[in-house]
Amino acid sequence: MNSIDNVVFISTQLGLAAVRNKNLVMPLDLRTVLTLVDGVCPVAQYSPFLQVFAPLEPKFLSLEKSGFITRLGTVSMIEVRKFQASLLEGTPPARLPRIDADFKDSNFLATLN
Repeated sequence: MNSIDNVVFISTQLGLAAVRNKNLVMPLDLRTVLTLVDGVCPVAQYSPFLQVFAPLEPKFLSLEKSGFITRLGTVSMIEVRKFQASLLEGTPPARLPRIDADFKDSNFLATLN
């Protein structure tokens, strides 16, 4: 389990501009993660879909350090653990439990800025 698995990130204005900038040189793994950040899914929820880019934590932290994304809040670690247990059990991605910020059982808590 990564320390940021329950963190929900959102793209900053700089991040949104970077996604639209075709001339910006950025590694494919970082550009892909940046493109998918939606302000709803915690980091753990990306893992089944971005396995080719594992580990994800350094990519999110690099994008955050560069100012392309920022922390919007967190979801419940209990729900993240349930999600990860479902992955280990071999649950197909389409049947994984919801843990996103829009799901009431995720106990989403916005970060106070």
